[in-house]
Amino acid sequence: MTSSMTMTQIILHGKPGQGYYTEMLIGTPPQKMNVLIDTGSSNFAIAATPHADISTFFHRVRSATFVDLDKKVKLPYTKGSWKGVLGSDVVSFVSLPNVTVTTKLACITSSEKFFVKDAHWQGILGLAYSAIARPDHSVETFFTSMTHQLPGTQDVFSVQLCGTIDTYNKTDISTGGTMTLGGFDESSYSGPIFYTPIRKEGYYEVIITDIRVNNQSLKLDCKEYNFDKTIVDSGTTNLRFPKLVFKHVVERVKQHAKANKLDALDDLWAGEKMLCWPVGDMPWYAFPTLSLHLAISHNTSFQLLVSPRQYLREVAKDMNQENVSCFKFAIAPSHSGTVLGAVVMEGYYVVFDRQNHRVGFAKTSCPQHNTSNSTSHITGPFLVDFNTSKCAYVQATPQHTLVTVVAYVMVAVCAVCIFTVITLLLRRRLQSHFQRQRANSGSTSLIDQLDGEGNVALGEQELEEHES
Repeated sequence: MTSSMTMTQIILHGKPGQGYYTEMLIGTPPQKMNVLIDTGSSNFAIAATPHADISTFFHRVRSATFVDLDKKVKLPYTKGSWKGVLGSDVVSFVSLPNVTVTTKLACITSSEKFFVKDAHWQGILGLAYSAIARPDHSVETFFTSMTHQLPGTQDVFSVQLCGTIDTYNKTDISTGGTMTLGGFDESSYSGPIFYTPIRKEGYYEVIITDIRVNNQSLKLDCKEYNFDKTIVDSGTTNLRFPKLVFKHVVERVKQHAKANKLDALDDLWAGEKMLCWPVGDMPWYAFPTLSLHLAISHNTSFQLLVSPRQYLREVAKDMNQENVSCFKFAIAPSHSGTVLGAVVMEGYYVVFDRQNHRVGFAKTSCPQHNTSNSTSHITGPFLVDFNTSKCAYVQATPQHTLVTVVAYVMVAVCAVCIFTVITLLLRRRLQSHFQRQRANSGSTSLIDQLDGEGNVALGEQELEEHES
């Protein structure tokens, strides 16, 4: 292992919809694998058995440095899942073969809807925090291992996803962007970097303060935008919103499209149909801009523009229809909160500054598909008239649950006490009524009077004790 590393840039390959990956060397002697870059998970996992959708896999028995940790591990994602066994080995990047790190890795032995056919990657490099690692947080992540083992490496990395589509190269080894480990590359962005705090260190969780369509706010309670969290995730293709927010966004986009004579697109909004248009004639004007406001501090925010060129994701052209471009709607509903996926990140240079607990966004230097219509647009800071921290969704904790249970118990005790008092009062009144009837009839005995007086006195005593 080399003694130090300050900062290095790794080349990424891939394309929208199939993920961005880098080439890594695993084991001794090294076996080359393509590994998906994922800021939405924390496990380093590679295929360790054959699969129909991949071309190669890691042979554990061929690595002299592989150590089986004898622990099972499984991980579900928004789409797909895998199971495997935990181990450790030495790894490096193809572009940096002399910089090696010993890290824990999961060997995938079975999976469901995880690998993507023709995507050219056979594993995943989770870059989030150990708090969400499987099977538990004791699994140190690859990047944490790198910062610990390579002195001088800052706890910062940055990602540039360029959205390159090479439709004429079936092997698709096009450059999809870069990842800088240990810092950020000043040539990869222009203008200022706007930072938003990391609210919770598990995912890269941030806070949205407002969402606008054509600069018109949805005017929802800002907690709805972050229900139950908002994360920055390179491993998710789409921009995903909680169902209520998704519904409002789609309604606004549909209204704009309809006003521009573009109607009957219900299958497009559901993500089931592509919108195809002659090359160069796509009616971008018929689709509104979407803007996301992210917290800077308790009273300031900044705005990220998500243009139609981002949320209408171009898919590879049909080789039989060279003059047609097709697009899919890349905004989708979510069951687990808002996800700022690759279609958002492709418009910006994104800095994951773990050292200072923040995520930064800046204008990317990626070449645009249409240089006259840049997708990147970031503005701020803006003052807001509320405390941005109140936009965070707060889940009920076990302590809150205990307080609720105690409250219910106290209510029940009070109800029993009130019922007892009412019963005693009724009993007193009935006894007084019967005593008057007996006195009027002249048949009241000395025993009856004593019993009545004793019971009445007892009732008064119990009432006084309850009131005190």
